Amino acid sequence: MTSRDFCYWLQGLFEVGQPKVLNFEQIECIQKHLNMVFYHEIDPSFPKDQQTTLNHLHGKQKPNGVLLKC
Repeated sequence: MTSRDFCYWLQGLFEVGQPKVLNFEQIECIQKHLNMVFYHEIDPSFPKDQQTTLNHLHGKQKPNGVLLKC
């Protein structure tokens, strides 16, 4: 599955499936895949100074290890 396919799948999950509850394993899996998408697909396209500015908008890395990137 490509990154784009994953994002469309995730969008469909929430639009069509409308899950009321996700368990820990499902959330963790989604977070890992999104981290890969953001790291490999999105980060390289931004100039370093722009990426640094965008990352600061999210604050520091979250305690549970979640990496938030723009």
